[in-house]
Amino acid sequence: MYESIDDMLCEVFYIKNTLIMGKSNSARIEEWIKSKGVIDRGTSGLTQHDLHANSAMILSRVENILNDIEWTLIKAEYGYDLSGIIDLTNYILRKDSYIQRLECDALLEYLFIRNRTTRQLQDKYDLSAPKLNRKIRHVKIIINKLHYDCISKLEEQMDYNCKLMQNIEFKPVYAC
Repeated sequence: MYESIDDMLCEVFYIKNTLIMGKSNSARIEEWIKSKGVIDRGTSGLTQHDLHANSAMILSRVENILNDIEWTLIKAEYGYDLSGIIDLTNYILRKDSYIQRLECDALLEYLFIRNRTTRQLQDKYDLSAPKLNRKIRHVKIIINKLHYDCISKLEEQMDYNCKLMQNIEFKPVYAC
């Protein structure tokens, strides 16, 4: 159903963050046409409720596979949820502590949601452009390594579980 783990996470968090809408006039007409025997081969056949349930199952599996720091990174990167930014900051400062705590929070916020410009960061922390870029690059290196570890762990676990599920003679499982 998904081409890669990255594609899966993007789509699952997108579905999670969208609201379930009531049926519009177009949806009602489409449902009426389908009731007359016309087959729609272009969609997955899942309702909005099915898609939300599927995304909840996938997110639950991902959360069970990853540890707390990795799950916080995935939520921040794909879900724009910065509630665990302090944990990521502590992780980065444990790896290398030449960045101050508040600077690291601001750099992570900049990397994930881009709500500030580099000029605003330079002014706030009194940094030159090259020094700010070095700090951003340093944080990116640590975050990218953690992201790579997350994706490789998810690929290994999800691929193994999907192969097990394919050996069972049931309908395909959407959570793989």
